[in-house]
Amino acid sequence: MFNRLWMILVLVIPFTAVASFIGSDGKPYPETEFRKTDGDFGAELVITHKEEESLKNWNTESKGVNFPTAEVFHKGKIITALVVFKGCKKPENNNCQLSQTHKIYQPDGKVYADIPESELWFDRQSPLDGSLGLAVDYVRLIVEPHEQLGEYTFEVIVKDY
Repeated sequence: MFNRLWMILVLVIPFTAVASFIGSDGKPYPETEFRKTDGDFGAELVITHKEEESLKNWNTESKGVNFPTAEVFHKGKIITALVVFKGCKKPENNNCQLSQTHKIYQPDGKVYADIPESELWFDRQSPLDGSLGLAVDYVRLIVEPHEQLGEYTFEVIVKDY
């Protein structure tokens, strides 16, 4: 049995058309429902079925990061939702104050999980030179065999205090 997952990223700050995520070809990635930007600040939701490989790739020095993703996920397997970000508005202490809340909807539209606000990158120095950062906290989901088959939607609100 398979579950198809769709993701939605909602930022609490206004959006601009300026893309701040740059591809290996040097061109900016466009905004999508899972990648939003506001000037130098941006966030992207990554859904993966290979958490260990994703974190290993993240911790390997390179020009880019490969997060293995899939359109279809199996019931009973771990699905990980990671938020990658770039930049932040710095308060007086010059550190980022970023938080995140997650809500997951099951195929019938009802809330499957409502995860309270957690640390994305709070009271930490912004990644240097426009580098990307990986949220400190992330969500792991297992859809059990008895649960609904279909599309699960992830909604993430990223807040820059």
